[in-house]
Amino acid sequence: MKKNPQYRKHGVAMIYAIVIMTALCMLLSLAVDYGHAQLVKTELRRTADASARAAAAYIYSDLNAGTAAAMDVASRNKADGLSVTLAASDIQFGNWDVKSKKFTLSSSSSSINAVRVVAKRTVPMLFARVLGRTVCDAQAESIVMAVQPLNVNQSVPGNSNPFLSGMPQGSIASEINPHNNPDYAGTTSNPLEMPLATGMPITDGQVLNFDSISGVVKHDPSLDLTNPDGDLSEQIGHNNLTTVHSNNYSPTMYSENGIADAWIPINSLIGVFLDDKVPSSSAAPSTLDFRDPTSRDFDELHPQLKQIFFIGDGMNSKGAHQKFVAPKGATRLFLATMDYYEWNNNSGYRVIKITRPGQIILVK
Repeated sequence: MKKNPQYRKHGVAMIYAIVIMTALCMLLSLAVDYGHAQLVKTELRRTADASARAAAAYIYSDLNAGTAAAMDVASRNKADGLSVTLAASDIQFGNWDVKSKKFTLSSSSSSINAVRVVAKRTVPMLFARVLGRTVCDAQAESIVMAVQPLNVNQSVPGNSNPFLSGMPQGSIASEINPHNNPDYAGTTSNPLEMPLATGMPITDGQVLNFDSISGVVKHDPSLDLTNPDGDLSEQIGHNNLTTVHSNNYSPTMYSENGIADAWIPINSLIGVFLDDKVPSSSAAPSTLDFRDPTSRDFDELHPQLKQIFFIGDGMNSKGAHQKFVAPKGATRLFLATMDYYEWNNNSGYRVIKITRPGQIILVK
């Protein structure tokens, strides 16, 4: 007796139905369980952001307090209906590189400027259980950078010799001059002709500008006082190791203590970026030339480490604040006055003011 072909068709339909039902379960799992996991991840991200901001507020004061603050904030936030718990290992302090946009762990307090928080939660699956998937691990990462507030109100004496920047006590600059009267590096309390580092943190790629630069100086007791842009009635000078006044305008450049000489208007305010090393431990870089007025009328300047550069009043001809970008490796900025030699008989001072509010910035 032959079987009815219709029965065979019913059997195939049953197979198709099973396949379709399995596919529907998979789609249902994707729609419901994936949506559930994404919702939890969003809640974790919100918690990580809030916790990282709380920790960042303590970066420059107390890292342990920052860790505790992050944990406390996390516990007061929920993901998947439950409070979030952070382990100490979920809170990491390090350095955020603005240029490369990378976070690096650091144990050095001087380089720490950011915190990374990772919030985690195991999410139970519903429909995915049919496919053998019972849970899904969800996590969210947040990186927050803290920018210190600045309140610089610093006096720069007119006798600050840039070639003594960062040099140890007793170091000499402008040793050869017409009066046989060299300049010396002193101490913080008695700097003599040594410039003092500005009271602000300096990092790679940092963009600086000055709110105001005032005050007058002169490079000889018998001459007039000059504003921060310098005395343009004289020829633009540079460091001169000479015993003859008439050689002041010699084209020969003299770098000292590993710091590069420069063509800059006499009596003008100048700067030099340094790293943590004594500058005389390596050779001086190339020299800069600010003789042409257009060379001083820049919007943004990128000096190298140990290159003396022109600052003046910190404004260009359009009345805009000029930007000075710290080179790679820079940790200190020294301000001084331009002279030919023998800074010790200079008088007057500049007053530098920079005020910036502190910032907590979500960077990732």
